[in-house]
Amino acid sequence: MIRVLVIDDQKILLEGLAAILSQCDDVEIVGTIPFSEMAESACSLTKPDVIFMDICMEGKNSGIELTKRLKEKNPGQKIIIMTGFQDISFLEMARDAGADSFIYKESSAAAFIDYMKRTVAGEQIYPDVQGNVTFGVCGVTLTERELDILQLICRNLSYQEIADELGISKRTVSFHISNMLSKTGHKSIVGLAVEAADKGYASGP
Repeated sequence: MIRVLVIDDQKILLEGLAAILSQCDDVEIVGTIPFSEMAESACSLTKPDVIFMDICMEGKNSGIELTKRLKEKNPGQKIIIMTGFQDISFLEMARDAGADSFIYKESSAAAFIDYMKRTVAGEQIYPDVQGNVTFGVCGVTLTERELDILQLICRNLSYQEIADELGISKRTVSFHISNMLSKTGHKSIVGLAVEAADKGYASGP
């Protein structure tokens, strides 16, 4: 039986993830914690095998700080960092803190279950980031999912067609595109697509 603790200050995510994971016969949800200040005492009381930890929470403690402290007390405890923000620096911060795995909140239910089981089994799972691909004046990198979306844009697919192709919502596609524009400094996705084409990444790096 895998004992799971979920720590997130967003009630919808907290309850939703607990419901998803509890469908597994070999999973026991030992706690759902909405406040970062309660995390350490909850871990001591419930002794989870794996913790799903939000990286950004209201209160005195961030998920990064909590991960560092929990890993110092119990290095063998598995921690999976979660975030809804596509920021590459978060990956580095999570690794430095000792997190075992890293997952984006937009991921499917199947992905959360897969990450949990593989992490408990000893794997460390982090999203692939194409560090050699840079865009914009500042030369920022894009995540693998962002590159997937950009390549489909270069193929002239609509937002809905991209969503259908990748198995995500149209709203998520819009979120990624907005994030790419913000990071690269491009004012339109057309400009970013042109840059991608010029650099030869339109059909994949």
